[in-house]
Amino acid sequence: MKLYTIGTCAGTEPFPGFRHTSLAVETEYGLYFIDAGESGAYNAHLMGLDLLKTKAIFITHPHMDHVGGLGNLLWYIRKVGLVRKQSLTKDDNIDILTPCIETAEGFLTVLTNTEGDFKIDYTQTVKKVREGLIFDNGDISVYATHTDHMPKKNDEYQSFSYRLVHGDKTIVFSGDIRRENIDDVLPDECDAFLIETGHHQIEDVCQTIKDTGKKVKKLIFVHHGGYIMRDVEGAQKRADDSFENAVIARDGMTFEF
Repeated sequence: MKLYTIGTCAGTEPFPGFRHTSLAVETEYGLYFIDAGESGAYNAHLMGLDLLKTKAIFITHPHMDHVGGLGNLLWYIRKVGLVRKQSLTKDDNIDILTPCIETAEGFLTVLTNTEGDFKIDYTQTVKKVREGLIFDNGDISVYATHTDHMPKKNDEYQSFSYRLVHGDKTIVFSGDIRRENIDDVLPDECDAFLIETGHHQIEDVCQTIKDTGKKVKKLIFVHHGGYIMRDVEGAQKRADDSFENAVIARDGMTFEF
């Protein structure tokens, strides 16, 4: 299983070399996106990822830095298929799992007015994210745990962390999270924990993880605030001083598990 940090910027002003949050997990069977920040599909294609392998897209919450590129991602999947003449078929489906159905459907509405009215042979299915197991296709299982980053809407949670399980490997992505939620989203042990820095200091996050007593084999910082992007080397030193096996991720990195 490979993990790609396609975009690692939080919702701050643009920084050179950093795009909004987008991650992908690749197995022999398929490609799975977690969040769809702007330029995510563009970066993923240039990194060599085969967009036609996309099986599902998981959106943590409907803020623009996490969902602003969803339309482009779906558009590129169709476009790459047309260019290659290898389009997905009627037997293929892309699941779009999101806490906010209206946002995903809004992007789909926009797409119906682009070239060719976005006619496709395959299907795209929008599903509502709720607590617990939200996806299992025999290749990868995904579990959602709510966070308190966004207030409830119509008594439903709007922001989630995701735990992805493939074989004996487990990866957790925090999404946007409060530190008091970290213990809730972490299992007793995981191979990688991707945690946002956009709302936190590195040292505070590391101490909170240690306080849980849970085992994180690799800590990967993503969704960066400006203090990270202005001094990546300094941030990496702070991470090294605070946690064993921690990485300040940048756009275009690959991790294998």
